[in-house]
Amino acid sequence: MKSRECSLIQELLPLYAEKLVSTETAQYVEEHLTICNKCATEWNNFIMPLPDPLTIDAVPDKDDDSRLMGRLKRTIAGIVLCLVLGGAGLAYASFTAGRHIGMDDPVYRFAQELNLFTDIQQTRNVNEVLVTVDKGLFDSTRSVLFLSTSDEVTTIPQVFLTDNTGEHYEQRRGKGWNNKYFMLEFEPVSLDTKELSLSLVLDEAEGAQPTVFTFPVDVLKTAQYAKIIYPNQKVERDDLRITLDKVILGVSESECKVRIDWPVDGSVAGLGIGRGNAYFPTSVVEVSDVSPPPGAETFSPGGLRPGYAASFLVNYRPEDLPVNRPALYDLTESQEIQVLGAEYNMTQFPCQVEAVLKFAPAGQESEQFELLLPPIYLYREVDLSKLYFSFQGREELALNSNMLLPQGEIIIDKAWIDNNILYLSYSMEPETSLETVLPHFQLTDHNGNKQGQMHFDAENPQLIVFYLFAEGTEDFTLELDSVGQLLPREKFVLDLGDNKI
Repeated sequence: MKSRECSLIQELLPLYAEKLVSTETAQYVEEHLTICNKCATEWNNFIMPLPDPLTIDAVPDKDDDSRLMGRLKRTIAGIVLCLVLGGAGLAYASFTAGRHIGMDDPVYRFAQELNLFTDIQQTRNVNEVLVTVDKGLFDSTRSVLFLSTSDEVTTIPQVFLTDNTGEHYEQRRGKGWNNKYFMLEFEPVSLDTKELSLSLVLDEAEGAQPTVFTFPVDVLKTAQYAKIIYPNQKVERDDLRITLDKVILGVSESECKVRIDWPVDGSVAGLGIGRGNAYFPTSVVEVSDVSPPPGAETFSPGGLRPGYAASFLVNYRPEDLPVNRPALYDLTESQEIQVLGAEYNMTQFPCQVEAVLKFAPAGQESEQFELLLPPIYLYREVDLSKLYFSFQGREELALNSNMLLPQGEIIIDKAWIDNNILYLSYSMEPETSLETVLPHFQLTDHNGNKQGQMHFDAENPQLIVFYLFAEGTEDFTLELDSVGQLLPREKFVLDLGDNKI
């Protein structure tokens, strides 16, 4: 459960990013980000450049309003809605002249062939703008709604989705094009759902009343084509236990749920998935034997729990070689299934991560599959090495500093700041270590306050990136606290024909 302070901070992030808060409020946000990993991750995701793999010919030029629509915003429920303009994540039907024409996209091919889309076609007047809920698809892995507006809108539609029993479905993500066409994705709805209500707000003004769209649904017509498997396959690898819990082969998406556990005794410093895509440090808190008071965060008395919460949403490009991404192979058809993305989440248990790997739908007749997990790095603590440096008005520093490792050494070549982002160029000796070893650094200012989360540049593997919390900081301490070792890639084989997994 998110604390009230975290909710407030995350509501303030869009204003803080645009420098629309007072000095006192900005200081309050910055202080919170230095002590809260979850909110710091939200901030890093907020300011991280959005991917746009399409060519200039494929996507029209975006004005300032369009770029604004590409920023992370809040729904009424406080859920982050990521509108990616032309992004890679979920494959989506393009919109032209108010109609989505991308039902030929491979992601929706089976749903289209089987006539599984729910035709809604409801239009409401919302603040002098006609909003149409065009279609919906209610799959076993997700629910997707397609919306369009008569005019361009400058705010992201804020929505609630509830069923006829009052159950609320969380929004996961969304996309928008030209400020007029939107795809909104939610949790999959219950099989016994007969009717859904979408409450929508366009006006960000406080107290704005939602407009409600209510429409019937038949979830079973889609569910009958889905295959749900519980493999319960386990593998032990260097202090890790990896479990393939569940596989859902839906009509618009294939989803594989994997659980990764590591010891809580501190023998492992943390877990990394992919080359800097997601990092989970070992952090364990002992829970009091006394029950919490009413209204407090609810944890069972006694035992252990994670000392932090972290969640990473990763978009993968299917054209990339599977050296830094998961892969799903259809052995029946002898082809790879397009990768869409992944969600990596810390669970309620300490030292446990759930990975939800998403792919395009598998062939309806396919029965044999091979799942290749993304690269996993196991981090161990090293003797703490520190590097102090100060820009003192300079734009770039030549550092040429060495940090010793059990496997060799790291050379921090230079550092520079651009648009409140700190870049560090590094190399390793021996050079082959770059392929299997990842350093993990903590960055603090001269007061010991944390300054940003570490990332690796997507294009240059020898470039470390920190999105700084406090603008104008010039004095830094870089601490090498652990080193990740790449483990052998794991794979699971599924044979649906023999019902063996």
